[in-house]
Amino acid sequence: MKVNNEYLKEQLKHVHWLNGGCCAGKTTMTKKFVEELGFQTLEDDVMKYRPFTSAWEYPALQYPHPGLDWEKWFNKPNDEHCRWLVQIVEEMMEFFVIDLLRMPADRPIIIDLGIMPERILPFIPKERMICLYTSDEEIERLYFFREDHRMILDVINLTTNPADTIKNGNNNMKTFSRDIREACIRHGISTIERTASLSVEEQFRLVRDHFGL
Repeated sequence: MKVNNEYLKEQLKHVHWLNGGCCAGKTTMTKKFVEELGFQTLEDDVMKYRPFTSAWEYPALQYPHPGLDWEKWFNKPNDEHCRWLVQIVEEMMEFFVIDLLRMPADRPIIIDLGIMPERILPFIPKERMICLYTSDEEIERLYFFREDHRMILDVINLTTNPADTIKNGNNNMKTFSRDIREACIRHGISTIERTASLSVEEQFRLVRDHFGL
């Protein structure tokens, strides 16, 4: 299915996009926009879309699944895992955009989704997109120890060497985050670094300023 980009531009002109990698504050900012500014949001629920996909047409959306060899999955080569991270979001976008079009247009929408910007720039202009990122050290400190990743860590702790598995996983997420940030910079998209000293309120102000809110 192909949707005309000019139509999407018109229909999604109330959408603001938080791009970037992990542990950069995207989810926290989304909550602030929803709770304090009355924005709507749409979660990237892969499991919602998976039943409507096939392995040959949407291979990335089929993974991960309970039947995997988790040892192999979490210890895949860096480049292979990063390709999957990029591909799964690209496959999901076909469904995600339809869900966006179905949402009420009388309230602005904030989206928290890391994706290569060229996939959405045709219908989400860079003025309504911002890239949030953080340091490699912050990703290592936070990613696998976040409350919403507890189930992932539980599975990793069943592997032969959890410490090495976490190290490999962190390398994957650092590369993915760096790739998105560099792509955003190439396309002239503004960036904000989340540092340990940057408060939530200050980051929220910077994001609002960028969007002119």
